[in-house]
Amino acid sequence: MTKKTILGLTFAAALAIGVGYAGFQAMASPDVKLTYYTVEKGDTVWDIAKKYRPKSEDIRQTVYDICQTNKLNKNAGLTPGQRLLIKDGRATK
Repeated sequence: MTKKTILGLTFAAALAIGVGYAGFQAMASPDVKLTYYTVEKGDTVWDIAKKYRPKSEDIRQTVYDICQTNKLNKNAGLTPGQRLLIKDGRATK
């Protein structure tokens, strides 16, 4: 590999880490409580979103947030025992 290629890859990796960190920081603002949810047999992302969404938020946004945060494919099923990081909207005012 050339120095330019290594430099480019290093920059890309640093940018990806920075963007991921910034997203996590935004999600972890003082007004947001984060919790882990352990998937049980028969759970769907929709069911989990119904439990944890803020009352003022459209459930579709909560489903999207859960999928994005946990890098879930919207068409893939959940596995019992899988742990999901979730914004707990029940704790908001």
